[in-house]
Amino acid sequence: MQRIATIARTITRRVLHAGVIGLALSTLAIRAHAGDAISVVDDSGRTVTLSAPAHRIVSLAPSTTELLFAAGAGRYVVGTSSYSDYPPEATQIVQVGDAMMINMERIVSLKPDLIIVWSHVDSAAVLEKLQVLGIPVYYSEPRRIADIAKSIIDMGTLAGTTAQARPVADALNERFGALRSQYAARPPIRVFYQVWERPLMTVNGQQMISDAIELCGGVNIFENLTATVPTVNREAVVAANPDVIVTYDGETEDALAGWKTLTTMHATAWGNLVALSTPTLGRSSPRFVEGVENLCIELDRARARRPAAK
Repeated sequence: MQRIATIARTITRRVLHAGVIGLALSTLAIRAHAGDAISVVDDSGRTVTLSAPAHRIVSLAPSTTELLFAAGAGRYVVGTSSYSDYPPEATQIVQVGDAMMINMERIVSLKPDLIIVWSHVDSAAVLEKLQVLGIPVYYSEPRRIADIAKSIIDMGTLAGTTAQARPVADALNERFGALRSQYAARPPIRVFYQVWERPLMTVNGQQMISDAIELCGGVNIFENLTATVPTVNREAVVAANPDVIVTYDGETEDALAGWKTLTTMHATAWGNLVALSTPTLGRSSPRFVEGVENLCIELDRARARRPAAK
């Protein structure tokens, strides 16, 4: 900075008479500030710029809390949302609400220098309230598997923990790459992914679970629907006749029971009603890879149960 200031004074003396002093000083000022500022582009396409690393961060989604801890920034998280239960240390952090209702006074009292929100869930009203505070906001909405590693690096950059974030992101990409190499080219299998039973909900091709299905060599039968998490009816599923129906075994009653009587549907006839044991496909966090590993194994087993082509 001192060197830049010296150069600026020299330029001032030499070019004042030429009428270009304003341009010269402006250029140097931009360079000086650019050297100090931290900037990343979030998942909404907005550039988030901080004058210094964020060391008081509020996270408004369980997935973003996990991403921050993975990026080495967990020690800087001063506020979280409901259901931020991983890693265990996250449960000890002050909660400021959830996606639909946040305690603005509590957020202000924490004096954050950065707020991380999950824009897919956080309501417009919540986001408008946050903007009024004038605190930098990073919008997180990973849609593709590769976006998870990007988010880790972004959050490490914003918190000044890039040295911890980069190896975690690289290792995660390696695990996903290994799964893709192992499963993506296997014979396609048509998948209905059941997010919820009542109402019956699934994912379209823009949702990360659909990306996981593709990585495992599957085809999402509803990938062309418009809504990211659309509601569908049973008749549409039966008409599509998937090879396998997949859901998460959420420790409740059998979420696949309703399909067991439809014995003319391929998934039922072939014994391909699959309840995953890993819940992490529901979170766009580093643990998503564990859910993908579980999904790939189960889809491969479902392939083996299909009758051989005649």
